[in-house]
Amino acid sequence: MKFHIKERAWTLREEFIVRDQGGRPAFKVKGKFFHIGDNLLVIDLGSHAEAAHIKQKVLALTPHYEIYQNGAHWASLHEKLLHFFGERFKIKLESGEVYHIQGNIWNWDFTVSNAQGDLLAQISKKISLFEDSYGVDIAQNVDVPLIIALAIAIEMIRHHHAEKAEE
Repeated sequence: MKFHIKERAWTLREEFIVRDQGGRPAFKVKGKFFHIGDNLLVIDLGSHAEAAHIKQKVLALTPHYEIYQNGAHWASLHEKLLHFFGERFKIKLESGEVYHIQGNIWNWDFTVSNAQGDLLAQISKKISLFEDSYGVDIAQNVDVPLIIALAIAIEMIRHHHAEKAEE
């Protein structure tokens, strides 16, 4: 199933919509006010329930995000401090499972796979229907809100790097 997310749409003061492959609104993402660090809610527009909660871990040497579902810790995503030739990011689920990112996140052309090598999602500007957005193509039987939350967290990491480069 494909989804489209507007690039750099998130801020702490705004909301944005994640659209499905037909262009219909599927999730609403909104920032929570009065928090230090990024703090976003992902709301399923079909059920109007919170699908995920993305929180930045502020006291970390590299960008670090925690993802929650139903108030329980679901996954962690962080950039490794030392990543000479290995993976740059680590995604660890509460279940102990580890996901891997392969490709180029800076150019929106990468995949997410599990430890067994199964392709879970492809994230790319090439598969997006809309201008200034990236597509998230999620494999069947993969938890859609988790992958959407991971894609948004990666976008936030990209944004933090862009801000540092401008300083």
